[in-house]
Amino acid sequence: MRNPRLLALMAGPLGALLVAMMNTPDGLTLAGQRALSVLVLCVIWWVFTPVGLPVTSIMGLALLPLMGALPAAEAFALFGNQAVFFVIGVFLVAAVLMETGLSSRMCLVGLRRFAKNEDRLCNGVLFISWALCALIVSHAVAALMLPIVLELNRALGLGLRSRTAKRLLLSMAWGTVAGSNLTLLSSARATLSLELYGSYLTENSLPSAPIGFLEYSTGSFPISLASVLMAAAVLRVIFPPEGLDLKPAVAQLDQRVQAMGSMSRKELATLVVVAAMIVSIVAFGRTYGLGTVALFFSAILFAMQTLRWEDAERYVNWGVALMYGGAIAIGSALHSTGATRWLIDTVMPSTEINAWVALGSATFATAALTELVSNSAVIAVMMPVLLPVAETVSLDPRVFAWSAPISAGLAFMLPTSTPALAMVFGTGHLRIRHTLPGFIITLFSLIVFLAAARWWWPLVGLPVNP
Repeated sequence: MRNPRLLALMAGPLGALLVAMMNTPDGLTLAGQRALSVLVLCVIWWVFTPVGLPVTSIMGLALLPLMGALPAAEAFALFGNQAVFFVIGVFLVAAVLMETGLSSRMCLVGLRRFAKNEDRLCNGVLFISWALCALIVSHAVAALMLPIVLELNRALGLGLRSRTAKRLLLSMAWGTVAGSNLTLLSSARATLSLELYGSYLTENSLPSAPIGFLEYSTGSFPISLASVLMAAAVLRVIFPPEGLDLKPAVAQLDQRVQAMGSMSRKELATLVVVAAMIVSIVAFGRTYGLGTVALFFSAILFAMQTLRWEDAERYVNWGVALMYGGAIAIGSALHSTGATRWLIDTVMPSTEINAWVALGSATFATAALTELVSNSAVIAVMMPVLLPVAETVSLDPRVFAWSAPISAGLAFMLPTSTPALAMVFGTGHLRIRHTLPGFIITLFSLIVFLAAARWWWPLVGLPVNP
């Protein structure tokens, strides 16, 4: 069969059918076997994407009651969790920042200050893209920055062969990839990981040990900073300056800044509300839930008429919300039926594994898989397996809830890994050979990651204790 999409489309149901029809192994319940069959279909479709990721999650959600893995009421109740609504709230806040022009103002004013020479301009694109991810989900930052970078390329008359054009585009892409590990607002995958972790604690009657906004950001910041600094060094080596005259670019930036005029009341109000939301997430996120706080402040922004619902619909990625809801339901089904416990007991060797070996292997595997598969799908696949592994190797399960989304955000090479890299490849300026040095950034970031796990995380409340 020459059509790979059709082959993957057929392989998913076939794999699920084979698992469902085999004799139920010892130690595995029939419901657990059915949950594993649903997982097999979803993993195949998530990896090879014959249909969209949200479609796969919806299919999995529907199959859970149809296959007898979970009652319908329980399966669909799992869909309405805090993670889904926090993701929606994050997208709504990003919509307000972009629709009011506040994010564009921050970007343009910052770039104007960096436009002194090629190195500073490229580093400005890199670090502004990275810093904006602290407030705006990373792929929205990429969508905001790409037109500005393309305008700079046109103003400077840069062709497809220009080193500076390639460096500017990769600065934007690699900046957002590194920035996706800054805070819980930077990417949706971290929220998915924390929700799966919370469900695991509840279903296994384990003591509650939540990871808050401030804790997550404090733990991930060193890795994110190391990534962006290494990206700056790699870009400087592979794309050295061409000696360009930046006056046209400066004029273009001045024109854009002047056209925006003074900060409007809507922009100022948005800035105040977003700042209050972040403070409230830190202070009340554990008590009331991240989704509750994010939606409350999103509603305030709508009430202030800083954004209309019709405009917000253009920015909210409903597919991501659907994908996460289905993934959480599937992960919960695997836990509640005992399928993941049986799977770990079956595939893990009987001899004790060193905790650092387990953590390092999981981290490298997650980062490698992310180069080929959407990082959201990687979290959906890896977390139901990694959380029970933590118990087996005597690790706090928070370690994997923290580490999985961080390592899934270290994909700097292939256009299949992140929307930002896909966007810059779509401009025609870049080829795979230009992004392969991203392996250096990934490897360096993983080393910093393990160093942070060893020495930094215990200082911020996450003792690894291997």
